[in-house]
Amino acid sequence: MTDTEQADADARPEPDPSSPPDAQADAEPRRPTKKRGKRRDEKAAPPPGNDAPARPRDPEIERLEQAFERGDYALVRAEAGRLAKEAERDEIRRAARALLRRIDPDPLAVVLLVAAMALLAFLALWYWSHSHAAP
Repeated sequence: MTDTEQADADARPEPDPSSPPDAQADAEPRRPTKKRGKRRDEKAAPPPGNDAPARPRDPEIERLEQAFERGDYALVRAEAGRLAKEAERDEIRRAARALLRRIDPDPLAVVLLVAAMALLAFLALWYWSHSHAAP
């Protein structure tokens, strides 16, 4: 029990045993629970979008960002790949590579898909290679 809880318990009057149980419950209103831990975590975490590196001011990168937001990933893949190879400034190349990373599939999803296909192939070959008794 913390000091504040002890002080609250000491200051709280004892309920009257002769009163009905409903009256005892209503005698002291419940205090709302405190969510300090959650608030503390929210303050420590950066706001969404601030953890990304600063995007350079370039019309090509801005055009690709807009295409990404629209969902035109084919354009982003083609143009960002070209920009990552041919851009003169290093920050433009980094921003183009960052866009490419954002549209790449999750490596874990790729591994799980390959494992599922290998399991399916194994089970199909096992089924076809073993004889089945006719009824």
